[in-house]
Amino acid sequence: MPTPRSPQSSPQQRYWQKRLAAPAFRRALTTVVAGELRQLGRQKVGAVVDPELVRTLIRHWDSRLIDRGAVAEVLIAANRRGADRLTRRDESLIDLLDRQLVADLEAALDASLEMTDRARDFVATLMQRDFVQGLFADVIFTAVVSFQQKANPFFGAFAAKALEGQIKGFIRLFMPMLQAQATAFAVDRANQRAVLDFARAVARQLLEVPIGRYAALAGSGGGASMERLLRRAAKNPALADLGRKAALASWDDLFSALKGRRIGELLPLAEHADWLAERCVEVLLPALQRPALVAFVAAAAAAAPPSPPPAKRRR
Repeated sequence: MPTPRSPQSSPQQRYWQKRLAAPAFRRALTTVVAGELRQLGRQKVGAVVDPELVRTLIRHWDSRLIDRGAVAEVLIAANRRGADRLTRRDESLIDLLDRQLVADLEAALDASLEMTDRARDFVATLMQRDFVQGLFADVIFTAVVSFQQKANPFFGAFAAKALEGQIKGFIRLFMPMLQAQATAFAVDRANQRAVLDFARAVARQLLEVPIGRYAALAGSGGGASMERLLRRAAKNPALADLGRKAALASWDDLFSALKGRRIGELLPLAEHADWLAERCVEVLLPALQRPALVAFVAAAAAAAPPSPPPAKRRR
């Protein structure tokens, strides 16, 4: 496709416009890029990537690089299109996944069944929370009221409401013992196995549900509320600051793991240098052929000092 040129373009600009559009220039540039890619594959990540530059970009990405509100709208529009497309899919996730992968996931769950000391401490702390105590009290209260209503037909809703405070107060007297028993039950390996078997059965059942049903369910009622939440989250400064800190920490960890590795170990640049170079040139050439860049190149070439004449050989 010919590059538009200004009627005021200079002879140098016209020369470079023609030069950049020539097939020979494309081939030469492709060869140069392929060589650079092969050379890049031999370099270590730490020698090529400036970690502080990446950190600077992360610090300023939401104030100088992206419009978070616009990104939220793009994500919402993409999610709508994706949901519409998925509602027409009849396959389940287990149909799309490799059966061996599903088996490997189940084996990984079995291997990680043993609960660590830190996990046990977390469960014990969780059992001490007011929310859990209130949940236990409500469950036991419901069980007591249900039993009384079955055993005593005169024990109705009014009596249950009148005695609710006394019954729950009585339940709280035994709460420390109940919490200790619930914690012991949760961390017991035999019970973990039962919970794991149940979770595996639920997971497999969910994997067998057609994808279209999930998409239809997601868009049936909560879509609008999730979109409002996403818009509010995009404008929330505290959430933006948290995301920035998390991204910086993740980048530091990633760079520490990668800086000593050769790029060729991570990306097969040597094996696919020619193919990648062709794709890179497809992106580079339209940019190089922009009028402003052509004018810049022409001006730089015109300002360059002439090459010295070749030295005469002595006879």
